[in-house]
Amino acid sequence: MKKSLVILFLLTAVFVLPYTLKIQAGNIEVPITMKMSDFLDYIPEDIDPYWDSIRVKVGGLYVPFQIDDVDANGRVSGDDYLVFLGKGECEIIIPENEMAEVKFESYFTVQKDGNKWIIIGKNGEGYEVDDHGIVHVKKFGKVEGTILDEVGILRVAGFANSTYLVDGELGKHFEEVSYAFEPVSVKVIPGPIAVSIYAELRSITFAGLDQYIITHVFKNGDILVNNKITFRNYADLMKLQHMVTRVLTSVDGDTVHVLPVFRRLVWADQLNITPYEYWLERNAIKMIANKPYIVFPATDSMKPLWWGATYIFASQERWRGNYSEKLGMGVAEILPEIPVVSDNFVDWIDGNTWVFESQEFRDGVFKWIPGEFEAYEATKGAYPTDMKLWPNRYYAGQEVNFVRLYNITKVDNLENWVKWLEAKSESFRSVEIVK
Repeated sequence: MKKSLVILFLLTAVFVLPYTLKIQAGNIEVPITMKMSDFLDYIPEDIDPYWDSIRVKVGGLYVPFQIDDVDANGRVSGDDYLVFLGKGECEIIIPENEMAEVKFESYFTVQKDGNKWIIIGKNGEGYEVDDHGIVHVKKFGKVEGTILDEVGILRVAGFANSTYLVDGELGKHFEEVSYAFEPVSVKVIPGPIAVSIYAELRSITFAGLDQYIITHVFKNGDILVNNKITFRNYADLMKLQHMVTRVLTSVDGDTVHVLPVFRRLVWADQLNITPYEYWLERNAIKMIANKPYIVFPATDSMKPLWWGATYIFASQERWRGNYSEKLGMGVAEILPEIPVVSDNFVDWIDGNTWVFESQEFRDGVFKWIPGEFEAYEATKGAYPTDMKLWPNRYYAGQEVNFVRLYNITKVDNLENWVKWLEAKSESFRSVEIVK
């Protein structure tokens, strides 16, 4: 009897309950990713985890997950990422006792073809990753063609050799996108949940500007992008915009552009009307579930008040997207939070705004101040007219991040897509660590 008690005591001493990190999401499945080094911010110091034995539960059930070996050292380390799909209550279980490592079959196959990677999903999904780590969606369901293009590309414009802080001169203006950057490294890692792309690019023109793109292409049609720009030098920039291009319009010319009504639109300010009234005058308001949405043909410029963009100097909203009735397909861009719209006009213009131009979803800083600002009473004198005061000034050590979720989904009509998208975007914004 005493011997049995000793054995029981030893077993109790050896087998310690695992540490569990709880994450709460909404009612619809969304991507959840976490850098392994970030776990150290939550795990107590007296925990000695076995990282290879991690498990993930969603709704009380064990689910597949992956840990991307980003540094390719063959073991779990700080630069690696845990990746899974979750909704409701999610648990990341980290044992303190050694357990068998769980492995899952990859959903994606990857083949290198010259300077690009061809990615095929088990259900026939097709993607390409080019030599700059930019993602191109080529097939989803039965639809083939350019469904969503250049995911993660950056547009940069400004005065690359500015000496403004020394002598007040800006110098020559340059504009380029990520394809002008030098690729430092591109890694494509397939897994059971997603294929992950880790790319590092370096601008030659804007010395000291680096772009780091982490893109996870999930098996459920989600594409999560973390587009980080870092500065190793001073920079005077007029544009710093994250983008995607050709959203469904290449496969259906009748695609419509859809989004919630802007909270602020410069053109509406100048006409002394609301953004709702601006789009109502263009017959571009549609009521869905008793809420107004902007809906118009994606290839139509919609008679802009000035310049050629369909909209510009517009507030960032919770999502925007394109929908094809013919294909029964929607592609959306979803933000992780609803950005605040500053009452201060200068602060708002200096921050991130939305542009829709040339079939490009542009998101970020745009600082070319039009002469038309001075032509309307509402904006006259609201922003400096001296061009030397226009650029956003970045300094060494500064970082800018764009985290965006793209979703491709099949749905039978526009109304149902919008209702589903509202729930999807709410679920994405509600992800939080609760323990």
